[in-house]
Amino acid sequence: MSQEQDQEFFRNYSIVIGLIAVAMAIFFVIAQIIGGQDEEHAAIRAAQTAETTKPAGQVNVAGEASPEAEPAPAVAATSVAEPAPGTVEAGATAGTTAGADASAGGAVAGKQTYDGLCFSCHGTGLPMVPQFGDQAAWEPRVAQGMDVLYTHAIAGFTGTAGMPMPAKGGNPALTDDQVKAAVDYMVGSAK
Repeated sequence: MSQEQDQEFFRNYSIVIGLIAVAMAIFFVIAQIIGGQDEEHAAIRAAQTAETTKPAGQVNVAGEASPEAEPAPAVAATSVAEPAPGTVEAGATAGTTAGADASAGGAVAGKQTYDGLCFSCHGTGLPMVPQFGDQAAWEPRVAQGMDVLYTHAIAGFTGTAGMPMPAKGGNPALTDDQVKAAVDYMVGSAK
């Protein structure tokens, strides 16, 4: 009797699988008839698919020309009149002269670098990051010396709170002088 039950099970199982296969074939034929693709709709769908699946960005490698890349706009040099020798610039603290900032463009370059990159962490209230203009947060860092601040900004640093500062703020294209100018700008805001 057990063998009869097994044969009946396999016969019923085969019938069900056969009916499912026939139903799938019928549905496939109906789908092809109803959803037949004409060339116009196929081209529209292909364009929509290409638009929605295109990459959000691209990788640019230094030294390689990209046909879609636009050159960065040139930054115009600013000319600043030098004060008379021995005079202190208005608003300068004791011991600093206009000549101490070797090029007055240093402050401009520092602000541009800060606005373009540093602001994303130091100007948005990110926790455990010294914020622009926060004297209390910058005092212990400035006490270590400007050379230490420059080294941390250029080479990267993870503070005692565990928040990492990526090298050059995460933009390796920045020059050391640009990073130093940005550090000077941020430290100057906290005085």
